[in-house]
Formats: sequence, structure tokens, C-alpha cells
Amino acid sequence: MSVNILMPAISPSMTSGKLVRWHVEPGTRVRQGDILAELETDKAAMDIEAPADGVLETILVPGGTADVPVETPIGILASGAAEPAVEPASAPAPVAAPAPAAGAEPVPAPAPVAVSAPAVDPDAPPRRISPLARRLAREMGVETEGLRGTGPKGRILAADIREAAERPAPAPASPPAPAPVSPAAAPAPQAAPAGEVEPHTAMRRTIAQRLVEAKQTVPHFYLEVRCEADALLALRKDLNAALAASGSDAKLTVNDLVMKAYALAIARTPDAMVTWSEAGLVRHRSVDIGLAVALEGGLITPILRDAARLSPGALSQAARDAIARARAGRLMPEEYSGGLAGLSNLGMYGVSAFSAIINPPQSMNLAVGTTETELALRGGQAVEVQRLRLTLSVDHRAIDGAVGAQLLRQLKTLIETPLLLAS
Repeated sequence: MSVNILMPAISPSMTSGKLVRWHVEPGTRVRQGDILAELETDKAAMDIEAPADGVLETILVPGGTADVPVETPIGILASGAAEPAVEPASAPAPVAAPAPAAGAEPVPAPAPVAVSAPAVDPDAPPRRISPLARRLAREMGVETEGLRGTGPKGRILAADIREAAERPAPAPASPPAPAPVSPAAAPAPQAAPAGEVEPHTAMRRTIAQRLVEAKQTVPHFYLEVRCEADALLALRKDLNAALAASGSDAKLTVNDLVMKAYALAIARTPDAMVTWSEAGLVRHRSVDIGLAVALEGGLITPILRDAARLSPGALSQAARDAIARARAGRLMPEEYSGGLAGLSNLGMYGVSAFSAIINPPQSMNLAVGTTETELALRGGQAVEVQRLRLTLSVDHRAIDGAVGAQLLRQLKTLIETPLLLAS
């Protein structure tokens, strides 16, 4: 009995995907759950696992094929314990040697040389490695053969690849000194090679399409505010000290506190709790924030649901979990779809301020810069203060300028009086 291996649909909106590569060859015995192939969607790379025990009989769709419709048979899995028999190639008919010339001494034929084929264990399961780890290994030049993974059932994860890349490589043996080359024999210098065209990944192509669509169809306007961040930084220091004293290894970041203030500011501005649709304005009951997370070769925005109702500590934990799952390629489609507002932080790179592109269907995106030391007047005296620049990109179809300004005023108040974050 044979079983069709189908192109999976990992979300209701997915219509097709790219079959990146097969990890097993026809004739390989596999067990249910073994990794057969790698699928790339517009957001992430996923594994295609064997639906049952059996032998991969046929590959119907080769690796590297793009736009494969969901539910399309991509291979056939034959049930049974034995591998399919492979007929040996027929040996060519022997060719008669020409008769030796008269009087010539007969020359003995050379003895045949036995060539041993490499041993293959048909019962060995395919190596288990996450798609992100496989991509990192290619980019970082890490050999995965013999690498022991720390994931379930020895699965190799991205962290294993990064750790292997950081290990010092063994010093190679010194090669013999090359013979001197005379100037006449030296090759002529060659021009620098032209740049190579690297094919787009599905993620990069989708990012390009969505951002072009967003800039062309969403009328952005931008509002900027400068906040004094001394009280916020002091609160963060006190909270982290209290966490450390309690034995917790958790640490709150500036971004965690800004995100909490952002969620509360939106919740306290009811007219900002909307997104645009052709049928009408969608009024949201909860503040769902899309947090921009950088990945190898792109980015993704996991959604932190009902962020306004979470405590700063709970929101920080939710953000850490989402970032870890995003970078391990373990987010489900519903975890990065929808949302009311986005947040992007480039402050850790020293960026003072920037404007973020709105990610539809969200109606706004907050760009967070770094904190900078500036001078301010206090009682006629110049004093140093820490300032934080925030830029809000707003969809003018859903939110007007006055509403956006009210939201930023709420946000500035919460950041400069951070004890209100607990209210």
C-alpha cells in the first residue's frame, strides 16, 4: 500500500509554498515523524515529516520547486519493512581481444582491482536538524555531520550551529613552501569578479511585496515626541535589583517598559483602537502588539496579545518567549498574524530616531530610538538628562492626526512618570 506525501497547508491563508530540498533519497526507509523535506513559506522554513513508516518510493516534485500548491502530492511513501529492490545494471557484453601478432610474446592481462562501495545503513534515520539551523550551517560553513544536537531526539538547533561556529578550528598542517615562480611565469592579475545574483528567498520576496504594498496603499503620517527617560531608567534598575534579590534571573529591558507604556497609551485612547478594512473600521477589544524580531535573512512580527493587561514582568516574559520561538522557526501562523499596532526598536544599534513602515492590517507602528544624554534647564541651571525619541507612524485612513497626538501625549506621560505603568 502506498501513501501520498502532500504539500502541507500550515495556515488557512496559505495557497502554495516552495519545496526547498529533499533530505532523503528514493529507496530510503523512514519512520513516522522523520524529516523528509524542507518547505519554505512566506514567513518561515518548516519541515515536512513522514506521515507513516515505510520506504520513500518516488519523488514527484523535485527540490527547489517554487509555488507548489497545497495538497499537491510531492512524493509517494510505500509501506513495508523491506526497501524496494534495485535491479543491478547489466554488464556490457565482453569484447573479444584482438589476436596477437605472429611471433609476439603474450602479455598477461592485469588483475582486476576490487572497489569497495561505501557502506550504507538502510535503517539509519535522516539527521534531525531544524530548518533555521540548516540555513545557519550553510551560511557559517559549519559541518553538521557528527554534530550532536541539544533538541528533542538529538535534533540540531540554531544554538548548536552558533556554538559549533565559535569553537576554534584545529590548526592545519603547514603546507610545503611553494617553489619560486619566475616573473615570466607569474599569471597576470585578474579583474575583480562581478557581483552575483542571489535568488530571493520566499521570506525576502514576501517582505518586499508587503512593504511596497504598505507604502503604496497606506497613507502614512508621522508624529515624534521626545521623552525624559531618567525616571524610567531608574525604575528599571530598581526592578531588576529586586528580581535579582528574589533569585530570579529575569531582567527587564527599556523596550519592555516602553512597550508596556505604549500598550497602556493605546488602551487609554479609544479612538486609536481601530484598524482599517474596506467594509468599515474594525474596533479592537484588546491591544495586540506586533514586535519586530530580526531573523537571518529577514524579520518577523510575533503578536503579543492583550499587552495592556499584562504586568511589565509578564509582558517581558511573553516578549522573550516570542523572540526565542521566532528565531527557532517555531511560530505558528496565528502567532504572527493580525494585530492592532507594531513596535520596532533600533536603539540598541545607537540609532537616534527613525520612521517605521506600518505592517497591515495594523494601523500604527512605534519606532524606538536610543536614549541620549542632553542638557536641560532646571531652575536656571543646566543639568544632564536622558532623552528618548519616539516616532509613531499612523494609518491616516483609520486614525486622524489629533487622535495620534493624544496617544503620544499619553505615552510621554507614562514614560516620564513610570509608576503609572502599574496602574
